[in-house]
Amino acid sequence: MLAPFEGMALDVLDVGSAVVAGGHASNREAFANPHWRYVGLDIEAGPNVDLVVAEPYDWREVADASFDIVACSQVFEHTEFFWITILEIGRVLKPGGLAFIVAPGSGPLHRYPVDCWRFYDDGLPALAKWADLDVLDAQVQWRPVYGKGDLWRDAAIVMQRPLRDAVREARASAKVAMVKAAHLGQALGAAASPASIPPASPLAACTPNPMMRTEEERLFAANSALSHKTRQVGRNLRAIRKVLSQPAKDIRQE
Repeated sequence: MLAPFEGMALDVLDVGSAVVAGGHASNREAFANPHWRYVGLDIEAGPNVDLVVAEPYDWREVADASFDIVACSQVFEHTEFFWITILEIGRVLKPGGLAFIVAPGSGPLHRYPVDCWRFYDDGLPALAKWADLDVLDAQVQWRPVYGKGDLWRDAAIVMQRPLRDAVREARASAKVAMVKAAHLGQALGAAASPASIPPASPLAACTPNPMMRTEEERLFAANSALSHKTRQVGRNLRAIRKVLSQPAKDIRQE
């Protein structure tokens, strides 16, 4: 998909770019092009990291609509709240920009430092819908492709940020702000509505309610009537058992 743009100047952001084990390759090699500027983003400094963000789910260091391409490879399974990460990816994409995500559809546990998620056929397209991104292609591997005995199956998606009108753009921006504020425990700027019921004092909370007492008495009376009927039925059943246990000749004599 990027072949037609190999001669253009593109800004590429690689989310979760750190190389965590020796000998592993990275997306830097995949995006090697003299016309493209590659920036590796992660939450900690390390090999292949150019930009460290202070907050994993609020990249204040990255401006809105500042990258043509965003890649994110084998990161979402380790991201506890990936539905916020996809909103940040959509936020930093330029209109018309492309995002590529690959994450496991199945595979063994591997914590870096946590391993939370696997993605089926509808998982990544649902994320695109949530982030208001258009799906260009989505695939899930359901057959072995890497080697005999290898349990890994990958899910991958290519998305594009659409050219939105003002209303749609405002709605998308409001969603990003609301979700990040909720996660960070921040207010959105609106004053809290005053409580309609003032806090009750402990004494008021313990004061018996006359209406409740009347209801309790009614229930007690109903239970008493039911208990009376139950006892009466029990006496009748005992009398019937006594009659049935007597010989027939004794019953005729009585």
